[in-house]
Amino acid sequence: MTITYAKRQTAFDREEHQWRVEPDALIWVRPGGESLTAPWRDVVAVRAAFAPTRWKPWRHVLEIASRQSPRLLIDNAHLRGVGDFEDRSEAFSRFALACIARIEAAAPTARGWLGAGWTAYLAQAAFAGAGLLLAAIALLALPSAVGGTVLLKLALIGAMLPLAAVWLVKTRPRSAPLYPAAFLAGLPEGASKYL
Repeated sequence: MTITYAKRQTAFDREEHQWRVEPDALIWVRPGGESLTAPWRDVVAVRAAFAPTRWKPWRHVLEIASRQSPRLLIDNAHLRGVGDFEDRSEAFSRFALACIARIEAAAPTARGWLGAGWTAYLAQAAFAGAGLLLAAIALLALPSAVGGTVLLKLALIGAMLPLAAVWLVKTRPRSAPLYPAAFLAGLPEGASKYL
């Protein structure tokens, strides 16, 4: 059975992009009919992640890296109009789980990942660390008219540190065994009903 997922990616697309999970390959048909074939046997890595944006707080992505084809990044957001997105999590979940099952069968040595990529994670961690440092400097440098507020400021800084540590641990990229159920943490809620 062929599983198909379709969505409009940009405002310039008049038609939807379509991805088909075939037995031997992922077929990507772009608007206008141009297509790309990515054989499952050439896949070297697959990643699933929760990747919200300002306009798409429910966004999830599936990234497929292959030896022969360009890296594919597919999300569950369909563009209806400028700033107007439709959540296609149900169809996306079926599609993503089918892709992972095909990769597991055809490319068992491929790596599985959950969460952000390392580059994005390290950049976000550096930005968050710099923000935390600036907040600490600002809190300590601001003059206070009331005695004992230095202790309050230190307590605020101390409260921020565990929150930052929890964020660092929960959002870190982590490897996942290459079978569909292992990727549920990176897919939309309710994806387990398609296993």
